[in-house]
This record gives sequence, C-alpha cells and structure tokens, in this order.
Amino acid sequence: MNAQRFAGFVLVCVLFLPAAAWAQAESGNIAGVVRDTTGAVMPGVTVEAASPALIEKVRSVVSDGQGLYRIVNLRPGMYTVTFTLPGFGVVKREGIALTTGFTANVNAELRVGALEETVTVTGEAPVVDVQNVEQQTTLSRDVLDAIPTSRRPAQFITLIVGADGGANASTLHDVGGVGSDRAFFGVHGQRADDMTYNFGGMDSRVFSGGGFQYNAHTFEEVVVETAAGSAEATTGGVQINIIPKDGGNIFSGTVSTELTGPKLQSDNINDDLRARGLTKAGAVRRYYDVGGGLGGPIKQNKLWFFTALRYEDRSLYQAGNYYNKRQGTVFYEPDLSRPAYNHDFSKDASLRLTWQAAAKHKFVGMFTDHPACQCTFALLEQISPIFAPEAVAEHRYNPQYLTTADYTSPLTNRLLIEADFSKSRYNREQRRIPGTGYDAISVTDTGLNLRYGSRSTLYQRLNDEREHERFSVSYITGTHNFKAGVDLNQFSQGLKTYDDPFLVNKAISYTFRNQLPVSVSIYTGPYGPYQEGFENGFYVQDQWTTKRATLNLGIRYSVYDMLIPEMHLAAGPYVPARDFPEVKHSPRWENLSPRVGAAYDLFGTGRTALKVALGRYPQRNTGVAVNLPVSNQPTSTTIAWNDTFYGVGDPRTGNFVPDCDLRNSAVNGECGAWGDRTFGQVREGNTRFAGDAIGGFNLENYNWQGNVSVQQQLRANMGLTVAYFRTWYGGFQALDNTLVTPADYDPFCITAPVDSRLPGSVSGKQFCGLYDINPAKFGQVNLLRTQASHYGKMSEVFDGVDVTLGARFGQGGQIQGGLATGRTVTDNCGMVIDSPSTGTAGSPAGAALALPVTDLRPGFCDVSRPWSSSTQLKFSVVYPLPWDFQASSIYQNIPGVPIRATYVASNAEIRPSLGRHLASCPSQTAATCNQNFPAIDLIPPFSLYGDRIQQVDLRLTRNFPLGGNRKLQGNFDIYNILNASTVQNEQATYSNTNNQWRNAIQIMGGRLVKFSAQLTF
Repeated sequence: MNAQRFAGFVLVCVLFLPAAAWAQAESGNIAGVVRDTTGAVMPGVTVEAASPALIEKVRSVVSDGQGLYRIVNLRPGMYTVTFTLPGFGVVKREGIALTTGFTANVNAELRVGALEETVTVTGEAPVVDVQNVEQQTTLSRDVLDAIPTSRRPAQFITLIVGADGGANASTLHDVGGVGSDRAFFGVHGQRADDMTYNFGGMDSRVFSGGGFQYNAHTFEEVVVETAAGSAEATTGGVQINIIPKDGGNIFSGTVSTELTGPKLQSDNINDDLRARGLTKAGAVRRYYDVGGGLGGPIKQNKLWFFTALRYEDRSLYQAGNYYNKRQGTVFYEPDLSRPAYNHDFSKDASLRLTWQAAAKHKFVGMFTDHPACQCTFALLEQISPIFAPEAVAEHRYNPQYLTTADYTSPLTNRLLIEADFSKSRYNREQRRIPGTGYDAISVTDTGLNLRYGSRSTLYQRLNDEREHERFSVSYITGTHNFKAGVDLNQFSQGLKTYDDPFLVNKAISYTFRNQLPVSVSIYTGPYGPYQEGFENGFYVQDQWTTKRATLNLGIRYSVYDMLIPEMHLAAGPYVPARDFPEVKHSPRWENLSPRVGAAYDLFGTGRTALKVALGRYPQRNTGVAVNLPVSNQPTSTTIAWNDTFYGVGDPRTGNFVPDCDLRNSAVNGECGAWGDRTFGQVREGNTRFAGDAIGGFNLENYNWQGNVSVQQQLRANMGLTVAYFRTWYGGFQALDNTLVTPADYDPFCITAPVDSRLPGSVSGKQFCGLYDINPAKFGQVNLLRTQASHYGKMSEVFDGVDVTLGARFGQGGQIQGGLATGRTVTDNCGMVIDSPSTGTAGSPAGAALALPVTDLRPGFCDVSRPWSSSTQLKFSVVYPLPWDFQASSIYQNIPGVPIRATYVASNAEIRPSLGRHLASCPSQTAATCNQNFPAIDLIPPFSLYGDRIQQVDLRLTRNFPLGGNRKLQGNFDIYNILNASTVQNEQATYSNTNNQWRNAIQIMGGRLVKFSAQLTF
C-alpha cells in the first residue's frame, strides 16, 4: 500500500527510514545477528524483546543457523533486548526506540561466562533500516505534540517532502491547519486519489472516495508510507498508517484544546491584490478543537482499554467570493457584506479494547464514530467556474463509523497467524445550503466564470458500506520473513430506490454569458446509482536476508468485480418511468502485480544502505461500477437559447425564461435542438463499453513505480537519504463517438486578445487547429469506451530526486526535512479520436470514473512541466530551551497556483474563419447566433505557475511539570509569521468584457495566532 516516493525527513526515534513490517501493519521488527568474540555466528541464542508497550510484556525467538534472528509484530515503543545462551554471559541492549514499519538492527556479541554475568549496553537507536525498501516518515506522538500543526492527518501534507495535492493543490494549502480535511495527496507523480488511510492496520478510506476524521488523542504514532509498497498494498498511493493507543498497565491520558478567531489574524492584503480585484482578505471565521483520551488496565497484563472524545469546528472566509445579494432571481450581485466561507465540523467517540486471552492469543477490538459535516462542500477548491456559496451543497455524514477487530497468535517463535476484520459505514446527504430554496435555478455565467443560484451537480443521498477481512500466515526465521495472505473486501454504494425528481432545482439550469442567456439544460430525475461488489487479493512475499543483502520479493493477484442490480425509477418532469436490467462483472479487472526490491548494507556496519525497488500498482478502485444502465442514459441535455428570438416589443423577449417546449427535441420557439437527442429515452444508453474497458487481465489503469536510494547515518541520531524516483502510467481509456469521424469536423482559427499580462506567445497571436462539428452531425451521439491505445499513444512519466535529512539531539530536539524536485511529462500527440483538436481520454477518475478531456492541439498535447512545478523545500525543527521552554518551527516552500487562460470565443468571432455559424446555433441561415464555443486554453496546462508559496510557522511551548508523569503544556503558535499573501486561486477565464482574468479569489491566510493547551497525565 505504499507509493513511490521517499518522504524524507526522519522523525523522532527513528529517522524516517524505509518501512519494515510488511505494509499496513501497526508494528515494527527487531532483527540482527549474534556472534561470539571471534566473529563466528551463534545459532540457538534466545533473544527476548521486552517493553511496556506489549500487553504480553515480552516476546522471544531463537537465532538460526546463521546466527540471525528476527522478532516481528512488535508495538511501537521503547524496548530492551536480551541475549542468553548457556555457557555465555547475558547481553542486554536497552533504549531501543521502535517505530511502526521499521526494522531495528540490533546485533550482539556474547562472551564465554556465567549466566549471572550481564553486560548492559545503552546506546544510540538504529537510524538506518538495512533490510526494508519501503519508504516512510514516522510521526511519533511527541513530535505531533511539539510542532505547530493541528495534528489532523490531512495537514500532514505540510510535513511530507514532495507531497502534492494534485491539480488544485494550491487551493488546499491553509495557514494554521484551519482549512479542509480534503487534502489528499500523492508524491512523485502519484495520484492524490490513490491515497489511503489505514487505521489500526486496516484500510479505512471508504471506497467512494471519502474519508473519516481522526482524533489525534487516539494516536500512538503515525507512519506515512510513500514508496516501494509491498505485495500487501492494494495501490501505489500514499499510505497514512495511524497506530492507535492500546492503553497500558497504568492509567494515563490527555486533554487538549486549541482555538483561534478572526481577531487573532492579521490583514495581509496589499495594493497588488487590490489591483487584482480583492477588496478584503480571507480570514479565519471560527476555529476550535476540544478533545481528550484516557486509557489503562481493566485487568493488568490481561485487558486494556483506551477511549477518546473530540469535537472540532472550523470555518474560513474565502477572499473574492460572496453570497448573492439577488438570490432567488437568475442574476448575481455580490453581497459585499456577506463574504463566502467554508464550514466543517466533526465529532468523534472511540473505544479500543486489547485482550491477552492467553499467552499466544491476543484480541483487539475498536469502534469509532465520526458524524461530520462539510457544510459548504469543496467551496475553496473550485477554479473554473468559481462557485458562489449558494451553488455548493451541505454534505452531512451520519452515520459514519469504523469498527475493527484483530486477532494475533504467535503459535511458535517462527509461526505467526493474523486475522483482521473491519466494517465501515459512510452515509452522506447532500443538502441545499441554508437560504437556497427549491425554486432557485442554477446559473453558470461563462463570462463571469461563476456558478450561482443553486447546485447543478445533484442534491442526493448516497450510502457507502464496506466490510474488509484479512488473514495471513507468516513464517519467520533470522534469514526469512515469509508471509502469505488473503485480503477480502465487500462493499455497496448508493441507494436501492430514488424518488426525488428534483435533484437539480426544477430539473433545469441556465448558462449565461455576462448575464445574458446562452443555453438551458434539462435534467433527469429521479436518478441515482446503486452497485455492489468485491475486491479480493492474494499475496505472497518474502524478505530474504543473506549476509549483507536483503531481498524483498512479492507478488499480488487481485480481482475487482462489480454487480449492478436491476432498478426501477419513476417518471420525472422530462423523463418517463424507467426500468433497468441487472448487469454483472462491470467491471471485472484481474491484476497480477510484482513488487520487488533489495537492500544492501554497503559496509556491514548498519550505517549505510543501498536500496532499489520496482513495483506495479493498479489504480485505487473506488467501489463504483461502470456501464451502469441508469448512468448510461444522459443525465441532462443542453439546448441553445436565444432570449431575443421574438424581437423588440414582444414580452417574451428578454424575460430570462426559455419560451419554448423544452420536452420537444427539435428547434422550437426560443430554443434550438437538444444537444443530445437520446435524452429521456430508455435504451441501452449512448455509451457502450468495449470488453477491454470493463475487464481483462492487467488492462486496468495502472502505474509502475521505481526508485533507487542511498541512506547514510552521518553521526549518532542523524541520517541522510538521497533517492531517485520514476513513475509511469498505462491502461488509459478513450471515449469515441462512433457516429462521427475526424472528417466530420471543420477547422477554424481565433485570435487571442492583446494583453501585456499574457505570455508573448499568446497575446494577439492566432490560434488554429480548432475544430467544430459539422451541423449535420450535431447532436448525434453513440459513444464507445475502450482502451486509448486503439487511437494512438498516450504517456505520462514522472522523474524526480529527493534529498532528505533527519536528526535528533539533546533532550527532545530534532530536525527533519529536505528538498524534492521532479518533472512530469505528458505526451498525447499521437492520439486521434473524433475532433482533431480535443479528445476524451486518460485515466478514469472521480466517483463516476469519468475520463478527462484532453487537448490534442500541437503545443498543447505534449507538455513538460517545469522542474519548479514539483520542487519543494520543507523542514521542521524542535529545539529545547531552558526553564521547560521549547521552540519549534515548520518551513514550507512549495509551487504556486498554475496559471491558466481559458477563452470562450463567440460565434461572431469564429464565423469569419469557420465560414458558417457554430453547429450549436439553432439556425445556420439566421443573421446572428448567440452561441459560444467551449472554453479554449490559451496557455498549455501546467506550463506556467504563479509565485511560490512560502510559509514559516513558529510555536513557543512552556511545560509545567505537575509531578510524576503529569504535565501541562501551553502553546503559543504564530502561523505565516512573515504575513505572506501569495495567491492560491485565481480567475482562469479570459473575457473581452468584464474581464476578471487572474483576479485573486483565494490568498494565503494572514499571520495567525493560535492558543492551545494539553494536560498529560
């Protein structure tokens, strides 16, 4: 389950290092070799690992014929390792700090002597893992408590070197951890959608793409795996492994609170931003987070508990976006007294029980409930168009819970059995924003680059349920760590019945240009999907150590199979009653994915490791089907609308009501023909799926990830890593309208506006290679989805390098971070599908597994992103001060917002070159037409970027000892201490009238002060 990149900086106890305990685990390993004073290996030595973190107190193994030993499945914590053999003195190694996914290399040398003779060694903890190839960053509880961060997993993007949130990454950056929990991310060219949360060792990210909120009071530590995932990994995305607290033999806990507000944030607007349309900077509207946890023994060494509660509420103003003063009409006027804001809240109640039923039988059960609300869903993430607050939905998640159960049995010191179960439920209701009535029509104004009025992407209820089972058997010797297992998932998504005909208000929406009608769309309803399925995997892997080399060998076979039950939908305003048949195996993907790697202890000292890894990973399956009969029917059709059709003096002219029969697919009144004439028909649908688009062996969208790295311990508790990464994709799909060919498209040119702010290659230049469908073919749609390789070659390749450093010093001091740089190159120039200028092809993505629109024009089809687009510098520092003070800081230098310029050309601009009206015009013989061509990119995507985002955060902590293990920690945080105001989101649409291109919509939050306190006992 890991991805491909090497998150570089280490953290507490163990400097970041590659992972250890085969993926998804919540445990680490201790391994090494035992020798005598002559250097000869010693078989038969009893090796014991003891720690308060173990409810069974101690685990033991015996070294093998090569003197090698390995103790696996150890909870993170401090360990003492003891080596005993009759006739030899006892060697005891103390102070071994073990973190999840790390193999601590602990060697011993035994001298001849009596058992009563004990040599105790207290030395530095290992910082280089010379056996594993997974790449990871470990965030201990101490680290999370020390640095200026909200401790929510979505905020870890600020700490992970190379973490990239995708196309809209800059919009997700927030100051002070007060923003969204939707910051999924990848590294080194990975897809952000492939990221997975593993809670207690079990994948807990729901299949429809959502996720749970997590309570930091339940965290023992967090391990972020970023590259070289083992055969247990379902995808190659980032794996955030949250290791929950177990409790313990003493009662302990934490209680914390943190808060800030608008009066604690500085204004960072300046003249440049005012010139770009901002009159007021965004700011925190409200933020507080209160929670606590308590754990301890119900029966010592037998039954432990840990429970936690939390409530958090946060809200952030969006600069440059406002509620609509004219809400309830079809017009927009910003209400400058009501700036837009996002609003999220969540609750948490958790209970975890750990039961050592017998010496070799341990059970762990956990339940966590997370009702939550993203009350202005994705408001800050919109770019083209921008959404006024009334045009988004309130996403309520309730019930939302996760239950896990785990059984572990070390039957012998070589044979380990593990069985796990989880069940999650993620129900979401997409409600209208307060103040948005059922009659408010959704309007998208292409001139304003704005959607307002109401939501046009459906108000809907969707349920997501999943059960997950795993079973594995491990055979462990000092030489081998062999594991075989099965990974079973069953899930359902959607509702079995739908009865709301108005998933879009009035089942209608408008498109305007500068507040003048252009088109009207009508929608199906009732409507909604329901699907069931499974994703099952079988894997085999071995970690084989021979002398200084360790081979990590694995292979995974998986099957993803979806069933679409039959469904009945009642009639709606524009569609009849519909009945759809059952569909099986849609899709059914089979994947065989090798994962191999090697680690080599270069000098035999355990201080320098050379590592290589290569793995194949299918895309993350989101628990949804394709080729759903209900979704194959068009959900809407767009109709050209000329509100001046009846001429001056007619009351129907300029009344902003489409005066026509919208149920008539032909030209009538003010309306043109339906853009999709299959709308409302009960048929197989206008999209057919070829066999290779819904099934096959290794045909699902996939990526290969490879890396080469060197890790070096520079000195005690300090490590450096240099790594090269490469990621490349395959299995792209394409959508072909079989009723048209490239010959059915007519070419035309446009001239870009003259503007000194546009690049010299754009301003005033002619853009050709654009195509419009022949009017005779307009509205004829019969789509075939199949492998893109039938139409030419597509490629996407990332190459990058990381240099990361991690060190611990003094009493709790540490520094970690590094530099990441890289470049993604996409080449689609060999593709020819329908229009020679655009094609629908690429990687399936999103909840509907839709394909993106790809620009095929010369100069736009082959894009090499600048190296700066993936260059990041991130560091965090914790520095102890006298008198129980402590200072910590985080520094980030990351890419800015991609600069886009999309131009909506009118029929009047295009007609001289095209020689006719656009095909979307109702009449080819009329003197004029008010239609527009779909938005045209004037700048190749991801080729230009705005100013880089640089942020410095500072925390000053004062610890107040209260006796024993009790302390009160008070924190004073200053985020964005330099009060930077870099633009994170801007208007991307260029218009000849009311031009707002590059007007700022969202900027970094101003300098923010936050207070927090935590009681530890």
